[in-house]
Amino acid sequence: MDIGRELQQLKARLGRVEASARLSHASLDNTNIVVTDGTGTVRGRIGMQDDGTLGLIAVDGPAPGAPSTPVVTPTIGGLRVVWDGTLADGTPLPADFDHVAVHASTTSGFTPSDATFAGTITRAGEGGTLPLIPLPYQTHYIQLTAVNTSGNASAPSAETAVTPVKVDGPDLTAGSVTAATIQAGAVTAEKLEAVLQLVTRVVAGDPAAARVELNEDGLRVYNSAGVLMIQFNAADGSAVFTGAITGSTVTGGTITGSEIQTAVTGQRITLNEDDANKILVYNASGTVIGELSAQGLILKGTTGAVMWLDPGAALPQLRFDNATGTNSAYMQMAEVNPGDANLQSVTGQFTADGFTDRVWRSYMGNDFAVLERIRRGSSTAHRGGRINLRADYAELGYMNSAVAGDAGYLYCQPGIVDTKGRHRVIPVAAGSESALFVQCAPGHTGHLIRVWDPDTSTYRFAVDKSGNTMVNGMLTAGNIAAGRISITPTAANTPTSGNVTGLNLPGTGYRVVATAVTSGPGTVVTGVGVTNETSTGFTVWVTRVNTNATSVNWIVIAT
Repeated sequence: MDIGRELQQLKARLGRVEASARLSHASLDNTNIVVTDGTGTVRGRIGMQDDGTLGLIAVDGPAPGAPSTPVVTPTIGGLRVVWDGTLADGTPLPADFDHVAVHASTTSGFTPSDATFAGTITRAGEGGTLPLIPLPYQTHYIQLTAVNTSGNASAPSAETAVTPVKVDGPDLTAGSVTAATIQAGAVTAEKLEAVLQLVTRVVAGDPAAARVELNEDGLRVYNSAGVLMIQFNAADGSAVFTGAITGSTVTGGTITGSEIQTAVTGQRITLNEDDANKILVYNASGTVIGELSAQGLILKGTTGAVMWLDPGAALPQLRFDNATGTNSAYMQMAEVNPGDANLQSVTGQFTADGFTDRVWRSYMGNDFAVLERIRRGSSTAHRGGRINLRADYAELGYMNSAVAGDAGYLYCQPGIVDTKGRHRVIPVAAGSESALFVQCAPGHTGHLIRVWDPDTSTYRFAVDKSGNTMVNGMLTAGNIAAGRISITPTAANTPTSGNVTGLNLPGTGYRVVATAVTSGPGTVVTGVGVTNETSTGFTVWVTRVNTNATSVNWIVIAT
């Protein structure tokens, strides 16, 4: 990626946005704008709503003003309540107005409550009518409250008092109308109120056993023992299924703004909690330990450490976060070239070598594998132990991308192992085996050891398979000593001695060879000899025909 070019493009786009007319470039794509007040409380949503419509939906808005006084007229065995669709103070209906609630009581000056609620008039802005039947033949007091879309109710309207009327003539008595006296087809829709209000219940089945019942609380389903199995509650719209739902399929449907959970508290699974489009798993303590969402699959252990299968990364990634969320390791597939499926794993970062982002990484790529110590911010900046495996060679040892001369590793090729860097053999424990052992194969014809000097293109040391050894240079051995001593004879033709001292030779036997530096051996220098050979020195004897000083070269080999 060209970071510089990306920054220039972003800068140019930002300039065009800032120079454009306000909101000329804005749009709402299948979403809405959330409106909050000064305290951060949501007050409304503008745009696409959950039911697919467009508009403004107020949230938790203030209660409307009190409605205008209802017009109530008596009907046979009931009342007709009419509202003209206005507020008592003449102000317009608020944008979040939803309906008026009709409350009825036989007590004057009552306070509207759930116990006095009689129904709703929902024709917002136009008013409407609600029949209340049947009612006892006594004075009833009617009040209205305005309710907005957030469920906030206004103060009550002025109260209206009306008494239901009786039919002209004697009332019907219990049992006076039988099934035989009702003509088939006589009860038709036009004979009934637009809203048919039942006082008690409608039962299909045995009223005391298996049945479906519709009453003022909602819909109920009972089994043969009269036990409630299914209920739809009118008060809050909830539903409860006591038995199992088996073999069901929801096809072509959408559940919007809904939440499903296996329990309210403790260990549970929730679907779409808080409309967050997530599946959450809670433990017995009520802590989220699992999540399936657009972020991927997230699992939390007992210590708080997290395992995260992250589809949001450029390529699939499995991440491991520590308990505090301050460090993480991950495994990831990498497709460097089309069709590749390389795999790398990276540890959490640590501070070393002056950097705070050191990590260990293993990378298995297209016919190679590497284990190395790098920086998370620079995958090529390796320093430390490194394994580099290829099809035709392998490297194992220490490498530093910044200082190539620090390298010290084994370079392995078919049949050959090279040592890069200085090589030392340091056995970790005493033993009978050789510290360095070289063995040739049967039939071998080359050398066992050769030491090459590239500066002079010369072999400095070589040992062939027969043990023949070549040293191209000075040979120094701990059991060999050499030197020169000068002796002045005390008299002509008289043996005179000189001592060689200060040696420190190993071994128990010592072979000394001495020879005079002379052009007249046998004539001028007539004899040279040694005695008293020890590890620290020996005696050299010289005999010559005169008393001139004589130099004697010597060499001693300890055995």
